[in-house]
Amino acid sequence: MKTNKVLNRQVFELSRELEFFTEKELQMQIGHPKPEWRITILKELIDNALDACEVSDIRPEITVEDDENGFSVSDNGPGLPLSTIKKSLDYMVRISDKQYYVSPTRGQMGNALKTVWAAPFVALGEGEVIVESRGKHHVIKTSLDRIMGKPQMNFKSSEGLIKNGTKVSIRWPLSSRLQDAEALDSYNSPENGDGDEDHKESDLIKAGELIAHYALFNPHAIFRFKDKAYAATTPAWSKWRTDFPTSAHWYNEFQLRDLIAAYILIERKDKSRAKTVREFVTEFRGLSGTAKGAEVIKGFKGTYLHDLMENDDVDMATIKKLLQAMKDHSKPVKPYQMGLVGEDHLKAWAAANVGVVPESFQYGKCQGVDAAGLPYTQEALFALKSDTEKAHRSVITGLNWSPTIGDPAEEIAEAVGNARIGKDKPVLLIIHMVQPRFAFTDRGKTRLSL
Repeated sequence: MKTNKVLNRQVFELSRELEFFTEKELQMQIGHPKPEWRITILKELIDNALDACEVSDIRPEITVEDDENGFSVSDNGPGLPLSTIKKSLDYMVRISDKQYYVSPTRGQMGNALKTVWAAPFVALGEGEVIVESRGKHHVIKTSLDRIMGKPQMNFKSSEGLIKNGTKVSIRWPLSSRLQDAEALDSYNSPENGDGDEDHKESDLIKAGELIAHYALFNPHAIFRFKDKAYAATTPAWSKWRTDFPTSAHWYNEFQLRDLIAAYILIERKDKSRAKTVREFVTEFRGLSGTAKGAEVIKGFKGTYLHDLMENDDVDMATIKKLLQAMKDHSKPVKPYQMGLVGEDHLKAWAAANVGVVPESFQYGKCQGVDAAGLPYTQEALFALKSDTEKAHRSVITGLNWSPTIGDPAEEIAEAVGNARIGKDKPVLLIIHMVQPRFAFTDRGKTRLSL
């Protein structure tokens, strides 16, 4: 068919700020489909709260409130700085203190707060988040200028009542997602009926499960949810904290290059004092001593990090040499130094929260170093449930002291299948893994390859 009309295609400009404000893109950032955003954002807030408490030497106390209108997370940490909130509202840049460091931490997406502001708006068509901290009451309302293609972040602050810790509240009605029935079984939820009340209750159960699983992987913390409280079974329990110096043995030359480049960028943008190579080296585990630092940088003509650049890029040959020297003069971290949840706590949690046959407990752990030189620890607990009539299989997994939503790796599902543990089996299986860097297969860092 012939026609004299032609389409003169217009070249449109698309703002990069909208990458967090479409369902497709936000799903890639979060790592889960929209029906699971509510529980995933709740998880991000708890991860942040735990980390904030630990780096301040505060035993974490986390309170979660959840009902049909929304949810909130409160902690007893040092409080969320106003500067951090304001920086996170700029969608042209990512804000993270974990992005370039290789270390066993709960979350490493580098966009947690950005997803907190964006997800309610994309899911509901409107977004409102309230942050109370350090005597201030902040309200962040999100909208979208569709003509300009940019998010509109309405930020207002006033005097608040919460001076210690942080409380983040998100308006997210459960009724907005009743149609998302496909998500009901995504987090070990029990079978539900077809009525709306079952759908509504299911999400509340999922939130309760999430809190219970945090108590499972964090023996030192106190968690509260509705009328349920989880006491700290091991208050003095220790693990690798996010503020511990990282090990040079955990980096390859590309990761070290990116970390150095990030430091140089801060120097250029903030006009801050240049960081010397020696200062940089002494930030790593086992290299803080003056003598060791001097040995590592011996042979390097560059005094400052920016001296490691050549032709507007960090020189890889120099990076390789520096990294090898850092490894030669420091000891690798032993797997046990990252910390174990521990057999006693896992058994106590299972007995108190699931209902199991004590004689059926089987605990195992595996510690070692993988082919990339990264230490790892793996723990597993198996038990039979006491109510064999109604019980079903429960597989609970955690990575770096944070519960996962769904199976994080195909290998785990395959192992369960090979053991012929069907969904109808009254079995509890707990798996926890710790490693400085996991091989994630998605941008949201929810799926990994073992």
